[in-house]
Amino acid sequence: MAVVVVIVLIGALVATSALATRSDADRSPLRVAVVGDDWSAGFHNRVVWPTLMAERTGWSVANFALPGSGYVADGQGGHAFTYQVDRALRDDPEVVLIVGGLADTGLPETDAISVGAIDAINKSILAGRRTLVVGPSWFESPVPESVIRVSDALRSTAEQAGVPYFDALDPPLLTRDRMWPDLSGPTDAGQSELADGIATWVRTEVSR
Repeated sequence: MAVVVVIVLIGALVATSALATRSDADRSPLRVAVVGDDWSAGFHNRVVWPTLMAERTGWSVANFALPGSGYVADGQGGHAFTYQVDRALRDDPEVVLIVGGLADTGLPETDAISVGAIDAINKSILAGRRTLVVGPSWFESPVPESVIRVSDALRSTAEQAGVPYFDALDPPLLTRDRMWPDLSGPTDAGQSELADGIATWVRTEVSR
């Protein structure tokens, strides 16, 4: 793990340097690739937050999120975040934004989540991409212990890898009235809240 973290840190420096070469005169939109789960892919939504973020910021945002996916959870095969990163890199983004983790909350321990996170992060920053991680969000208090456990594991992994981490639980990005009645995912209003919250954080990070 220590060797992997050292490699990741080197890659992070390369990615940060590359992003810093963007000048004010460069009018091309920031290219962002979103890796994520059901909440990013949408569930009965007319619009999802990555699309709204693109509209509100002028960025070029490609959404690779797939339902049922996570750092470990693989949906029906090939959906896990590490595979989404592979697809995202082919789109030549400047920023890879990895969002979520709720599909992994059923795991009894977090070691596999940390390994999956390092793998996804490592692929991105070794490809010279700025990598940002947003943890799972929730919609009521108290937050389930299983969700907190995943968020804590991702925060620790991101810190070790030297990449920014957005804690979407403190404060939460959503409220219960922004969820579908069956709590399966955010409504369109919830997607709008996610777009604003995540875009504000990303803008701060890429301007550093």
